Amino acid sequence: MHATRTIAGWSSPGPMNGTDTLFWRMGANPLTRPHVTWLWYLDRTPDWNAFLDGCQWIVKSLPRLTHRVLDTPVRAGTPAWIPDPHFRLTRHVHRMRLPEPAGRRDLLDLVEWRNGADFDPLHPPWEATLVEGYEQDQAAILLKWHHSIGDAVTIVSVMNRLLPDAAPTVLPRGPRAPSEHTVPRTAPITRLPLSAAAHGVTDGTRTLLRQSVRWLTTPRAAGDRVRLAGRAAAQLLQPVTPSPLLRERSSAIRCGMVTVALTDLKAAGKAAGVSVTSAYVSAVLDAFHRYHAYHGVNHRSVPTLVPVNIRKPFETGAGNIIASVRIAGPIGDMPAPARMAAVHSAITEARGALVQDVHTTLANLGSWVPGLVHWLLFPPVLRSAVDIVVTSVPGFSHATFAAGARVANAVAWAPRGGAAANISMASHEGTCAIGTNLDPAAVTDTSLFHHCLEQSLHELITG
Repeated sequence: MHATRTIAGWSSPGPMNGTDTLFWRMGANPLTRPHVTWLWYLDRTPDWNAFLDGCQWIVKSLPRLTHRVLDTPVRAGTPAWIPDPHFRLTRHVHRMRLPEPAGRRDLLDLVEWRNGADFDPLHPPWEATLVEGYEQDQAAILLKWHHSIGDAVTIVSVMNRLLPDAAPTVLPRGPRAPSEHTVPRTAPITRLPLSAAAHGVTDGTRTLLRQSVRWLTTPRAAGDRVRLAGRAAAQLLQPVTPSPLLRERSSAIRCGMVTVALTDLKAAGKAAGVSVTSAYVSAVLDAFHRYHAYHGVNHRSVPTLVPVNIRKPFETGAGNIIASVRIAGPIGDMPAPARMAAVHSAITEARGALVQDVHTTLANLGSWVPGLVHWLLFPPVLRSAVDIVVTSVPGFSHATFAAGARVANAVAWAPRGGAAANISMASHEGTCAIGTNLDPAAVTDTSLFHHCLEQSLHELITG
């Protein structure tokens, strides 16, 4: 951590891709606000100055974190990332202490509070908070970023590269930041005038139009691409009746956390002949089955969205390179092996219809949907199209340290995007931490649901 080198794909200002744009536009409405929060449990409280130095070093390695978003005048087309001329590290990096004695619920309340707060659009949309006073001598780091910066795979990948896998004998201390903790650059960021940024937006828009026309009109391939696009659209729009129990929506957030051993989840999947992801998704759906049964509601399936990583090995930069498959998630009364098999079959079939260039072009074309349409139409459309989002992302691939403290566990909460719930799983050193982002207007008894989820996971791994 003594030398600073910019990570490829995190440096130059320029236009967003289509998926980044969709997430940015969704953020205008509180019902579809796409904030991602990631909580790292630390084994001890790190030194505050070492934490600040570490954040400064990461920001220097990832200049995108010093960029803000410049949208188009009518909020249609692709916005651009431009340097924030007033960037100050201490605007984004904070320190707080929980009232003692503080436990897990206090941390979860903090996650809810920060998740519900919007970003200032005039500055880079991210923040990091060192939380002290957790269980007396421990601490946590709460990261929050706007989904337009990148998907979870992007963030995990770059953190795996930047964070050390052993505690340093001497805490890393890079060059001390100036008193206001600005991040120095080789060229002043004020040199990029608004007209140049606007030109970048226009240039990106022209490129998008040329690519879209070429994609749709290339001889021989055009028909195949249109058919693939039709299959993708049909898969997302297949009729699945939403649950009457999960009908209501609000911008309120209720967060929870459940853990399960990765080896146990793998064993359950292997016994049923399915992937770990399919076993996990089936456990979540079984929890919703139990929740519905408790309320006397018999519903066979719910529209379920499962995000899928479509990133190629060489695509390591910032931004979102993901798609989503939509399945009729089975929540009827059935044995666990049958549910796992049904989920695995549905996800496999839906993923088979995904083609990266088809999805990318559709997302790019979708960036032309005006912001007002996002505000007015997306919440009701998503409400009827998706009840549950079930997310699975990789965690740290090795023991990880931050400011000299070991990351003992890490859990993520992904945005609901208008759904009743987003249940997110990330693995860390043999433990799968499952973060639940529930809409209390839809899942009115959140304690009951967490009890159902714990029961489902227990029965899944014990057979």
